Amino acid sequence: MQRNILQIAFLFFIGVSYAQVGIGTTTPSDASMLDISPTPDGGTTFRGLMPPVMTVAQRNLIPVTATDVGLLVFINDSVEGVQCLQFYTGTTWECANNASATGFTVLAAQDFDTTTSWNFTLTPTAYNDPITIDVWDVVNTLDDITGFTGNFLGCQDLDNPTASGDHTIAFDNIDVSTATAPKVSFDYDIFEYDTGDSVFYELFYDDVSQGTFPILTGIVGGISLSGTTTLNIPNTVTNVRISIIINQNGNTDTAGFDNFRVFE
Repeated sequence: MQRNILQIAFLFFIGVSYAQVGIGTTTPSDASMLDISPTPDGGTTFRGLMPPVMTVAQRNLIPVTATDVGLLVFINDSVEGVQCLQFYTGTTWECANNASATGFTVLAAQDFDTTTSWNFTLTPTAYNDPITIDVWDVVNTLDDITGFTGNFLGCQDLDNPTASGDHTIAFDNIDVSTATAPKVSFDYDIFEYDTGDSVFYELFYDDVSQGTFPILTGIVGGISLSGTTTLNIPNTVTNVRISIIINQNGNTDTAGFDNFRVFE
């Protein structure tokens, strides 16, 4: 063990002394501090460099200053319609290939903040009772839901005197007839759903249901899950819409949904 530590320290000393590091190559360029070979096996296997991938909202949380010129991130944000490698100029972020590049064609989106072109209906109608802690409404904070910035659809104790059973957010049809590779996507953050709790989605092609599919079904002791669901839509479809169906009981279990979008 001591010998291994000494070997690692020696290699680190050499790297620092020459201020050059090669990954997949033993002969890094004299002009480079870091030289990464695209063929780490020296032959037919090729690899790339993966920068941090994030949304615009996540990028805006980076505490950049005027001295951070050249900082790089990759933006993959279908809600904002941005997909490009960005660098910080010292005052703003710009796409490396084109400051106006978008990368996505957003046909409709709903983030419950400023991007609200995809209309929806809540069934039952929204309610938010701070006394009984029953929530079926657009909120900006909810216990144990940490995956979103800004507003989102919040769910807490959906079995109550105001309403019980299925709670559904149903979106309007969106025309995708001109899209060559349309997609529907949304984000979710679900906390401690136990037996009897569930979240399903139902997709409609030209008003024909494609069936209901589970995002999460609760288990004894509770289960939490967060992520993004992205669904590819056949290019033969003219109109597409989606509904999310939630069942939940108890005010210690919560869920949030955000960033619904149709794009290509």
